[in-house]
Amino acid sequence: MQQSWRHIRVIMKYIWHSSPGWTVLNAFLVLIRGVLPLLLLFLVKLLVDEIQAISLLPLEERSFDRLFWVLMAAGVIFLINAVSASLGTLVREKQSYVISDFFDNLIHNKTSRVEYGYFEHPHYQNVFYRALNEASFRPSRIFYGVLGVIQNFITLMVMAGVLLMVHWSVSVILLVITLPVAFIRLRYARKLFQFKRDNTMLERKVSYYNRLLTAPDFAKELRVFDLSELFRARFTDLKRVWRKAQYGMLARKTRLEALVQLSASVAFIVVYALIAWRAFAGEISIGAVVLYFLALQRGYSYLQEFLGRVAGLYEDSLFLDNLFDFLNLKESQEIPITNTQGGTFPKPMKQGISFQGLGFHYPSNPRWVLRGVSFDVKAGETVALVGVNGAGKSTLVKLLCGLYQPVEGTISIDGVSLGHIAARERISNISVVFQDFILYNVTARENIWFGDVRSSDDGSMIRMAAEKAGIDGVISSFDKGYDTTIGTLFEGSEQMSPGQWQRLALARSFFNDAQIIVLDEPTSSLDAFSEAQLLKYIKSVTEGRTSIIISHRLSTIKMADRIVVLDGMHVAETGSFDELMLNSQGKLHQMVQSLSDVYF
Repeated sequence: MQQSWRHIRVIMKYIWHSSPGWTVLNAFLVLIRGVLPLLLLFLVKLLVDEIQAISLLPLEERSFDRLFWVLMAAGVIFLINAVSASLGTLVREKQSYVISDFFDNLIHNKTSRVEYGYFEHPHYQNVFYRALNEASFRPSRIFYGVLGVIQNFITLMVMAGVLLMVHWSVSVILLVITLPVAFIRLRYARKLFQFKRDNTMLERKVSYYNRLLTAPDFAKELRVFDLSELFRARFTDLKRVWRKAQYGMLARKTRLEALVQLSASVAFIVVYALIAWRAFAGEISIGAVVLYFLALQRGYSYLQEFLGRVAGLYEDSLFLDNLFDFLNLKESQEIPITNTQGGTFPKPMKQGISFQGLGFHYPSNPRWVLRGVSFDVKAGETVALVGVNGAGKSTLVKLLCGLYQPVEGTISIDGVSLGHIAARERISNISVVFQDFILYNVTARENIWFGDVRSSDDGSMIRMAAEKAGIDGVISSFDKGYDTTIGTLFEGSEQMSPGQWQRLALARSFFNDAQIIVLDEPTSSLDAFSEAQLLKYIKSVTEGRTSIIISHRLSTIKMADRIVVLDGMHVAETGSFDELMLNSQGKLHQMVQSLSDVYF
């Protein structure tokens, strides 16, 4: 409970920081709407009493002046109540936008700074899933839940004062019959939270199969292999298991609440009888009877609502664990440019890149992916990384890009450790095209400009990058040219083939005038003719730049100045293509001889 209270306080501080003005206005409206219900009940009492008093007078003695003012007061209070309700909705809607924007920004900042390794860890996939699901609505619910609790508390205090006029025991009875319901809801909130945490993987699987059935990315294979029925059955079965367990919890909660409500009904009959007895004894007026009846009914309703909101706050605060688990994840360490240990990227590079005793394994798996890897890439040299799938080639590239941190060893640029170079400096000097590059559904111009967003989206430079990648002709053929939206998500877009997408990704890399260029399978989606053309462009673009190329194609690795062959976790051999092929016992020679003359 203490942790829940701490979470609520932190969220309230966040919300106050995001919109102090709207928070004050919301609190003022809550205060007004907390008092208005009592004023309305009191005016109903005055109205009934005045009507009764007038009805007992002879016609010639009746005066309606007092009744008129009571009616006017009731009308004014009713108008204030209605206007404050409408204004409250408007203010609430406006502040909800501000709160949503604030937490969206908080989440986006975190996702861009959190260590990349978390994205590939199954446990943290659960953390991400829960946090992103809860962050969209829990903070707002907590804020408005707190305001609702305050409003209900004000109203209840006023109602309690009215009910004390009936008998001191009435308020106690109301509290006693309501507390068990609150206890049941608090207990259910805890069980629901634990259920959600324990079954996050199950919920993610349900979501995954739903995505397989609905996302356009999978529609082709679903039809070609007739997988729709299979996936629909799995989706239905998993969802049934998940819902059955949750429904069972809700059913047990409902049964317990029904028993409590039965005892509450008996208590209500007793209290109503007490009020009626006092009216028959002439101790209270008919207007007072109406006031007490309404106060009792509404008091119970407000008390239920109050305790329900307290339980809701408790539930929301529990689920905030998910958000704070995410916000507390370790962020990538960015070294300031002014750091005395380095900070800036050597410009121009003179020595090159040095991998010394490099070792890496994933946090979730102690098996080493790389270990004891040592080799150099000279400044201006093109090196091809070769090895079977799983040899660690792409992992090595991710280490160079700072996505992972080495478990052992170092990567240095001209003797400066990569860990001592600021992230912005690293990004500006290392350009990468990954094998699983992103297909951005934006304009062709932006697709290329994303390679270096700190540069101007100069049309001539973008076109030059496209020409180098051999994609200019395709883009120019579109009606809107470089302003054409690419992809299938938005209306008016133009689709591209996988090979064309790859050339567009290469143009993105060519647009970045980085000192180091890394190409992970740059020709994997190209036909032989397009590959031959692109290899000429790659040769010209990499000239004068330090380049690392990962490829399984002979035509690609032959253009490298030197080849580094990875075997398991280690470097098996290094040298030019011709040098390595002379060694009949060498790893590269065996790979080339045993497999195709195109792929290996």
